[in-house]
Amino acid sequence: MLSAGILITGNEVLSAKTKDTNGPFMGMHLRKIGMAVTASMMCGDNEIELLDCLDYLTKKSEIILMTGGLGPTSDDLTAQVVAKFFEIPTEFNHEAWNSCADFFIKAGRKEIPESNKKQAYLPKNCKLLPNELGTAVGFVVSGEKNGKQIKVFSMPGVPYEMEKMFLQYVLPVLEDKSFFPVVKYWQVFFMGESFMQNAINSAEKNLQVRFPNSSVSYQAHPYYVSYSVTIFADNLEKKQFYEEYLNKEFNNEVEKAFHEHILFSEDKKVPVYLYEKLKQNKLSISFIETTNSGFLSKEFSQFSNDYEVFKGGIVYPSQAFINNILNLTKQESDLFKTNPELYVAQAAKNMLKLSQSQICLAEIGILKEQSNHDNQELGSFYFTLAIVKNKIFDLELVAKKLAVYNWKLIEPKISDEIDIFGCYVKNNPRHSREIQQTRATLFLLCSLAKILSSY
Repeated sequence: MLSAGILITGNEVLSAKTKDTNGPFMGMHLRKIGMAVTASMMCGDNEIELLDCLDYLTKKSEIILMTGGLGPTSDDLTAQVVAKFFEIPTEFNHEAWNSCADFFIKAGRKEIPESNKKQAYLPKNCKLLPNELGTAVGFVVSGEKNGKQIKVFSMPGVPYEMEKMFLQYVLPVLEDKSFFPVVKYWQVFFMGESFMQNAINSAEKNLQVRFPNSSVSYQAHPYYVSYSVTIFADNLEKKQFYEEYLNKEFNNEVEKAFHEHILFSEDKKVPVYLYEKLKQNKLSISFIETTNSGFLSKEFSQFSNDYEVFKGGIVYPSQAFINNILNLTKQESDLFKTNPELYVAQAAKNMLKLSQSQICLAEIGILKEQSNHDNQELGSFYFTLAIVKNKIFDLELVAKKLAVYNWKLIEPKISDEIDIFGCYVKNNPRHSREIQQTRATLFLLCSLAKILSSY
């Protein structure tokens, strides 16, 4: 099986002004088809450095996946660099120019900037990769370098352009149909990589002895880890055997090691899994956010705008705002200072009524002016998970699952029709506000995913 090297170009990515998502995206999909990534590099818009990176990567890999540098400006150097690397000239590519012009025409533009002609000067005899979402086509150049046959795929740096091009025109070419990677995933919540490694270490060693071509992967997210095992098969009979082994024998080892911390065993992001489980059980959800700035609503709603599932969220900067929206009485509002946990519970109860949803996730972050108790820390969170009683949920089972993650049933009960759980998560001063918000969001979503995994 061939191996791949990844080269992400652009001063904006190298300087961290723009976060690279192209490298992880390609790496994830290459792993699924069993192609190893030997190295991944970032390089600025400098011809000499780009040539050095290509030289290094071609010593390690046969396939080079390059993104960025295909635009019309002076810092876009990919076409000329790749041509120079393979010692071939660039030439005006009429097909590439027609594609660029067609994009402008469809966008309603009557004139095409002269600078865009640069995007049509590509390495001679290269193969084009269509771009339906932008002006820059991608291209493929093959040749001999460092004593072996090399193929360079050049794609745009804009993520949504690159992703579609990669999935439609690059990945299918790279996939070896005679090679079958068998992968099993587990999403593990509230455990941490080091504790996971200790728990699963013996099983992993036995896996490596039994299947030397297997590999394990830990992908850490705030509060949960995506754990996966891959075994590579070279025929269908082995593929079936490996699938049975991972789904039964090794899965038993994982369940024994991670037990109640396993959320689900699928290759899905938590919000996607949540949406599907809510849809499956005909449940709907709503959110209340204070200092989380809409992170919760954004994380969940970006995968679906299904109103039957997501009834909406309230993001509020002040207590007065939420009091008015949710019609809280003065007595209920006063709980904000004396008992924040009960205040958030009351707000969640009213949100369920307002949104007509069956589940509400709510948070209140402790701001400076709100920190009036010895046990409250600036930047900490009070969380609430409110569930309308129905035939689906077993209160005892839900309480048992949530207890592992420090949730407790809120007392005194403020409604006979709603079960409300609360949790206080202390501030971690090492984390920036954005990281705190992301962690708060995923803590809430993972907690709910754990409940829904039983239904």
